[in-house]
Amino acid sequence: MTKKCEECGSIDLKVDTIRGEVVCNDCGLVIEDQASLNQDDNAGTMWGEHSFNTPTKDESKIKTGSQGNGLGSYIGKPGEAKGKWKILSHLNSQGTKDIHPMAQGTMDAAKDLAGKDNAMKAKKIITLATVPLTGEKDKAVKEVAGNDEVVLPKNSVCRKKTRGGSTKNNERLLALACLRACQERTGKVNIDWPQMVENAGLSLAQVVDAAKVVMKYLNLCEKAEIIEKRADQRTVQLELRNTEIENTILRLKGLLDGLDESLKMRVMDDFKQRLFRLGEPTMTESPFSSENIKASVLCAILFQISCEVFGVEQGRLENIAKAIGRCRNTIKNLLKKLLKKVASGELVDFGVLQKES
Repeated sequence: MTKKCEECGSIDLKVDTIRGEVVCNDCGLVIEDQASLNQDDNAGTMWGEHSFNTPTKDESKIKTGSQGNGLGSYIGKPGEAKGKWKILSHLNSQGTKDIHPMAQGTMDAAKDLAGKDNAMKAKKIITLATVPLTGEKDKAVKEVAGNDEVVLPKNSVCRKKTRGGSTKNNERLLALACLRACQERTGKVNIDWPQMVENAGLSLAQVVDAAKVVMKYLNLCEKAEIIEKRADQRTVQLELRNTEIENTILRLKGLLDGLDESLKMRVMDDFKQRLFRLGEPTMTESPFSSENIKASVLCAILFQISCEVFGVEQGRLENIAKAIGRCRNTIKNLLKKLLKKVASGELVDFGVLQKES
């Protein structure tokens, strides 16, 4: 057994024979991880959806009496089989989860941080990142990797945490890394990252670095045909742009708090109409597509125009720039460019609502 933690140097190590792990009590690093699940579908099996080591799910097929039942123990008379089978099945499902507490902890952290919907989208990635592969799947990944070492993301990412911190930091960091990897592969995870990392007590750089580790492992799994192929780049970009627009709209709308509801509605309707007429989300039809302007910046510019149309003071550039985390001059300069294009007739102001007289 390892005598010293390679992360912090501590000799205070704990051996968990049930979970098959050696854990450092000082920094929380999993030093040795021998537990694994021999399964056809990591995600389904670990969460108890079709646990792998039950002989049958049909209680009518359970053998009862002195000969036992395939589970290695006598569970009662035929009339008692159904109720006891449910209990045994439940215990088996719980036992399967308990083998990998980091997997369950990471999933719980994902739900707490990003909501159940986002967490469920990343469930399979969280499982792959935390539960070691075995059998043919493990062999397939190693064959794809060739001479490169295959490191489970859990073991790699956990070493990046602050030394001496709570193991919950590991779970939060790994959860966000898996969510970001899921977003990069599908574009369907809706997370406002600046706000998310602030609430989680982590930096965006930490999450990005951890996500790279997860993505590298997922790429191997994809080549080994263990996980489905990632969506094509354009589809992902469009999904991400749509998510960025949704999050930006919510932040900008917050700037109008305190206004008369009818005025707030007119400003937002004007703003959304401008977005709609520009065909957002789009990758090619934006007036700044050639300059690769982020969707949040375009939203800020159009929101400023809508605020000016209705004389709304909350539309000051300082507030808008702060809401999207950008410099005031960036918004100001791009707004000037857009207005010049409108003045020259190159673009048409698509605003459909007029300032009240």
